[in-house]
Amino acid sequence: MVADVLQRPTIWRWGGAPQWLSHQAAWWACVLGVGWVRPSAMAMFVAVHLWFERRALRQELVMLVWAVGVGLATDATLAATGSVTYFGGMRLAGVPLWMISLWAGFGATALHSQFALLRTRGLATAVGAFGGPAAYLGGERLGCMEIHGLEGALAVGAVWSIALGLLSERARALLEQRDEKELS
Repeated sequence: MVADVLQRPTIWRWGGAPQWLSHQAAWWACVLGVGWVRPSAMAMFVAVHLWFERRALRQELVMLVWAVGVGLATDATLAATGSVTYFGGMRLAGVPLWMISLWAGFGATALHSQFALLRTRGLATAVGAFGGPAAYLGGERLGCMEIHGLEGALAVGAVWSIALGLLSERARALLEQRDEKELS
């Protein structure tokens, strides 16, 4: 049985499919929930993630803090420029707590199941340019936010390109550190 577990592909380990599926469940609860359910769902996911990744806790926390900081700056910029209006309760710098918690969830997955999006700075920038507006248009259809015109959508793409480019650099640096540590 132990040999069977060791033979399983990495997709079935926490950083693969189980993490991705858990993150998706928390993401949907965060987006569709009400009140404190929204950020609480993602907080529970992040807590479980940190427990599974406790051997690399420092790196996980660094990535999490980076994602929250970059995400908060991104969404605060969009709110302050009038590009996007977010709906929902408690806010920090004009950004609802549920939105900040989405960035925390992304930070938890950035070194694992979502790393394919951040593999290179160019890819991350392209994903930001197109994926950011697509995600926000989806959020608008779900009644979570309002994007103000074409200018708002272009602003989302621009700041998301920068945000994911920064997160790509940080994620790759953390993974290089992890590789160096494992080799020594």
